[in-house]
Amino acid sequence: MRWEEAKIVELLLSQNYVTEEDVKRAARAAATGRGTTLDFLFAEGLVTKDLVGQAIAESLKLPYADLNSHPPSVESVLKIPASIGLKRRAVLYNEQPRRVVVATDSPSKDLKAALKSTFKSKAITVAFALTEDVDDALLNYRPPIEQRLKTLIGQGGRVAPELVDTVIEDAIARRASDIHLEPREGYVELRFRIDGILQHIARLEPEVYERVLNRIKVLARLLTDEHYAPQDGSIHLNELGGGTDIRVSVVPIFDGEKIVMRLLSKYTRGLALSSLGMLTEDQQLISASAKKPFGMILVTGPTGSGKSTSLYALMKRLNQPEVNIATVEDPVEYRLPGVNHIQVDPDRDLSFARGLRSIVRQDPDVIMVGE
Repeated sequence: MRWEEAKIVELLLSQNYVTEEDVKRAARAAATGRGTTLDFLFAEGLVTKDLVGQAIAESLKLPYADLNSHPPSVESVLKIPASIGLKRRAVLYNEQPRRVVVATDSPSKDLKAALKSTFKSKAITVAFALTEDVDDALLNYRPPIEQRLKTLIGQGGRVAPELVDTVIEDAIARRASDIHLEPREGYVELRFRIDGILQHIARLEPEVYERVLNRIKVLARLLTDEHYAPQDGSIHLNELGGGTDIRVSVVPIFDGEKIVMRLLSKYTRGLALSSLGMLTEDQQLISASAKKPFGMILVTGPTGSGKSTSLYALMKRLNQPEVNIATVEDPVEYRLPGVNHIQVDPDRDLSFARGLRSIVRQDPDVIMVGE
């Protein structure tokens, strides 16, 4: 069940999680085209994802299950048969000797009856959980991606498009930031970067990888006959992840051509500063610093640690009609309505230095430099 934004805002207001003035300010910001009403409430730190979940659960007269902070184990999820779990979107959240708590985003009157045969001697409590958290838990019913890739390859024929789609879909479902395809001696390793950590996903045969490599090059508008020079491109897929932009980098290494794809999907663009997992005191410190009329905030860290996401979440909070925000980036990873993005382009003699010199003549209130 996906709740409409207007209904969520109405719930938050009726349950006094936000004030009428908050909603009016959010609506005025939304009218400028700089995001939705709910985007503004998130960006201002007036609401959090958990607070939204609690408000919906309260309206349904159900307890709230925070599957994000307390994700159930694979073993717990699989205790509910897939025929029930997937159809009813039911996840075992907590189990005690005499009772269980089952979380769902689609509560129904007959859910307890459907679960009775699974938990015969236990009392069943139904709790509400957010859709994206239920989606994450239900991934445990999926066969391992390596198994699915082998099935596709075994079908023969022109399988490269299906292989590429399967890899990208799985990466989006797991909320990965990057996909790595790395040639090794005798095989190609597929890895995803999830929460900043690279994780092994599967291995491909070299002959299969050649077809995958060519397919990705075609999608990214790269030269398929160039094997000895780095290439950079991009892919936009409307049908995956609600719209996904992918930055593609191909680099020749000793054992072949390595591909890294950075996923810039809409779920990442929607993040607010309040939903990045920061400690409350750190979030307050950053917010207070951002409100100062002068100064600088440096965001540093390794690849995939969330530097760009943090900066964009901060810009979303500062992005008001009366504020002129300009950026100089390489590359421009996300485009925010109302923000003036400059893409570094050495071929046109547009460097970081030249971009910054131009920006300071543009009457800026906020400048973001990102690489």
